[in-house]
Amino acid sequence: MPRQSPSAELRSVLPARPERLRAPETLSEGARFEFLRIICCEKPDHFRTSDLPLLTQYCESAALAARATQELQREDAPARWLQVWEKANRNMVALSARLRLCPQSRQPNNPSRKAPERLSYYERQELEAHDED
Repeated sequence: MPRQSPSAELRSVLPARPERLRAPETLSEGARFEFLRIICCEKPDHFRTSDLPLLTQYCESAALAARATQELQREDAPARWLQVWEKANRNMVALSARLRLCPQSRQPNNPSRKAPERLSYYERQELEAHDED
């Protein structure tokens, strides 16, 4: 029996990469595009399986708002498209905070209560000298 090298017994110790969510079959074409755009832009572990219903509703609202925008650009657009656009945008705003997609929700949740850092004498002199030039 041939002798095996010590490296033959080594196994990978890297943790498994988290899987990205998959788009459900029920999504419309526009919502599927939005779903894939969001999933590809965020880290793989950003969303959990429990986020799927909220994320699909967000994507459907985004697709509906985009369609309403197209309809409103026509000259003979019915007024109902404005209501559709407003409701879809309102839904997107509410869901974006829950899904941590908006800028405010991506900020760390531990605000610093300290006073702002003061400039040293030398930093202040450097800034004043720069202003005089």
